[in-house]
Amino acid sequence: MIKQFKQMSTEPTSIQSNPLVSVIIDNYNYGQFVGQAIDSVLDQTYKNFELIVVDDGSTDNSRQVIESYGNRVIAIFQKNAGMGEALNTGIAQAKGEIICLLDADDYFHKEKLAKVVAAFLEHPEWVQITHGKTIVNREGLPIGSGPKTFSQGDVRNLLLRWGQYIWETTSALSYRREALLQVLPIPTKKTMGADPYLTATIPFLGPIGCINEPLMFYRQHGNNMQARSINQSYWNQVYESTASFINEAAAKAGLTERFDLKRNADYRSFKSLQQGGVPLIEGLHIIWISLRESIAIGRSPNEILGKLLQRSIFALFPNEGKEFIRFGRRGYFYFKLTGKEPKDFKLSAEELKN
Repeated sequence: MIKQFKQMSTEPTSIQSNPLVSVIIDNYNYGQFVGQAIDSVLDQTYKNFELIVVDDGSTDNSRQVIESYGNRVIAIFQKNAGMGEALNTGIAQAKGEIICLLDADDYFHKEKLAKVVAAFLEHPEWVQITHGKTIVNREGLPIGSGPKTFSQGDVRNLLLRWGQYIWETTSALSYRREALLQVLPIPTKKTMGADPYLTATIPFLGPIGCINEPLMFYRQHGNNMQARSINQSYWNQVYESTASFINEAAAKAGLTERFDLKRNADYRSFKSLQQGGVPLIEGLHIIWISLRESIAIGRSPNEILGKLLQRSIFALFPNEGKEFIRFGRRGYFYFKLTGKEPKDFKLSAEELKN
C-alpha cells in the first residue's frame, strides 16, 4: 500500500477567492452544437472566467459560428491535429487558476463553474474534480445519466491495482492549473481522447475530488460513440496506452509498483469478445476480477450489476455482445423484450465499425 503522498513538484498555491477560471472548448466539425456549448459558458452564474474555443481544422460552418461571438470568446483556429493538440493549444493560452474542459458537442449546467470553484476553495489539496452528467440525445432531450458517485482522495492504489477509478468524461473534468501544466503535453493521437491520459496521470500529483451532481450535459450521437464501438485497434490502443500512462506517472512519482494490464477486467472481457468467447473457467475468472474491482473502486450496486452483465456477455455469450454494444444495456433489454430497435440508443452498422 502507498502510505504517503508524493506531492506536486511545485507546491500548490492557495486559490484566491473569486479566481479566474479558464474554460477550454475543443471543436472539430461540430458547428451544429458548438453554439450551445459556448452559450452554456456565457450563461454561467459565476462570471470571472475566460472562454477559449480551439477549432481543430473544422471543414463545416464552425468558424462562422465561433466568430459570431466576437470578443466574448478567445477564438483559436488551427490545422487539424486531434483533440489532444487542441487542448494543448488552449491550455497554453489559458490564464486561469482553474481550468475546465468542454467538448463542443456537450454543454454545462449554469452553476457548473460556481460549484467547481467552491469545491476547489474548500479543498485546496485537490488537483482534479469530476462530477456527474445528464445524457441527452442529438436534440438535447434527456435519455440517461452516468455514475452517481465518484472516487475521491488518493486513488493511486486503485490505478496501480485495477487500472481505474470512478471518473467522468472530458466535459466533467476540471483542474488546478499547476497540476495540469506538469503533465503536458497531452498525447496527440487523433484516435484517442484526452481524458484517459489526464485521469491516469494527474492523481499521481495529489488527491482528487468530486461533486456528486450532474453539472454537464453529455450529448450522445453517432459521431461520438467510441465507447460503444467494437473497433479492435481503438480499444487495444485505449487500454494499452492507459496502462503505459499509469506506469510512467508512477515512475515519475518515485513509486516502484506497476499496473499489470491483465488485471483490467474491461480489457480482458473485450479481448474475449474479439476472440469469439473464452473457456468457461477463464470467463468465470473475468467475472470474479470484475466483482473485486467494482467493489474496490466503490461502484454502486446498480453499476456493479451493469459491469458484471456486460463483461459476462462479452466473455461467455459473444454473439450477444455486438447487440449489447450497439444498444447499450437499457436499449439491449428493450430490444430483447420488444424486438424493436430503440432509436436513442442505436448505433448504425457503419458507426459500429468505427
